Order: sequence, then structure tokens, then C-alpha cells
Amino acid sequence: MNDTLSVLASHFIGVIISSMFYGFTLAQTWRYFRTYPKDRSSMKALVAFLWALDTAQLALVAASIYHYTIVWQGDITISSHVSKTFEASMGITSVMAFLVQLTYAHRIWRLSFGNILVTFFIVLLALAALGSGAAMVVKTVRDPLWDSTHVSNLPASSFYLSSMACDFLIAATQVYLFHKSRTGIGRLGGLITRLTVLVVNVGLITTVDVTLFFILFLVCPHNGAFLVPYILMSHCYLNSFLSV
Repeated sequence: MNDTLSVLASHFIGVIISSMFYGFTLAQTWRYFRTYPKDRSSMKALVAFLWALDTAQLALVAASIYHYTIVWQGDITISSHVSKTFEASMGITSVMAFLVQLTYAHRIWRLSFGNILVTFFIVLLALAALGSGAAMVVKTVRDPLWDSTHVSNLPASSFYLSSMACDFLIAATQVYLFHKSRTGIGRLGGLITRLTVLVVNVGLITTVDVTLFFILFLVCPHNGAFLVPYILMSHCYLNSFLSV
């Protein structure tokens, strides 16, 4: 019972912080459409779709905590199970991470003038992360008890390692390409330097979040502390994408 209450407390904290992050997402999305009105229609559609997914993810985790605290109040048996709405939010998180990583892969392919090798490895790692995320969802659906989340760490470990490797490769490749494009210390050189610093800082957002999720998942899986960074993951990916 204590573990279930700890999980619900972590879930609740995650929803609160997620709501705050969603405010940044709204500001970033509004800023994008206001600053780049002549951007390609496909990119505008992608940003709008990602924002819709992020909105759905927040709505699902909020609905999940509503069920636990209002609809199922006092029912420890039901509360010890992962809700269907939270399982759906897990799927959205994996899809959002994949789409952002895939968009970065396309951007790097263009910046590198068609470097197939680097682009291939980024796409491969993104697919591995998507598959691991799907495996996490399937495992949760088959065994929806919160206490069972620690039984098999393979899907979570695979998700972490592939996501970390993909994000690191994306950030390192962009830094290399920006540095290679730097021609001097004039205005263009200063712009490239600022872009490099921005890419590194933005890459740290997702890296820190995924790493924190993995550490908490391995160290204290019973109290659900890993839910906080996991719930925030989709916001981190979308905000990192909109920042560059």
C-alpha cells in the first residue's frame, strides 16, 4: 500500500510539473508561428501535430491522476494498476521522441549535404528507441501492476541507451557541422558560436531528463519517482525541437 501511495504521489508531482512545462511549450509554439510565418507548410504541420500530441499527453496523464484520486479514491486494488490513460500517454511519449529525432536526422542530412552514414545511424537509433518504447507499453499492458515495473528492466534500459545515443549523436553532429561552417570571428562566426552553445544546452535538456528517468527506474522502481522525468519527457523533446 505504501508503494502504491508513493507511486501516486510521484504521478501527481509529475502532472503538476508537466503542466508548468506545457506553458513553455505553448509559448514556444506561439513564438514559432509568429516568427516564421513563411516557413514550409510541412514544417508548420509537423509543429502543429507535435503540439497536439503534447497536449494529448498532458490530458492523458491528468485524466490518469483524476481517476486515481477521484474516481478510484480509496480503492487500493485498482490504484495498484497502471491506468489505460497512462498507458496511452506512454505511447505518445515514444512517438513524439521518434518524430523529433527523425526531424533532426533530416536536418542533419541537409546540413551535411547528404551524409548517408550519420543519418542512417541516427534513424537506426531512433527506431531502436521507438521499438523499446513500444515494448515498454506492451509489457505494461500485459502486466499493469505498478509493482511489476521493476521486474524486467530490458525495455527501459534499451529505451534509455538508444535514446541517449541518438540524442548525443544528433547534438555532436550538429556541433561539428556548425563548427565546420564557421569561417571567422565576424557576425557569421558569432552566430555559429551561439548556435553551437544553443544546441549543446538544448541537447542537455533531453539527456538529463532521460538519464534521470533511467537512474530512478533502476535505483527506486517501487516508489515511482521515475514517473516524474518520464512524464516530462515529451515536453523536453518538443521544447528542445522548438528552441533550435
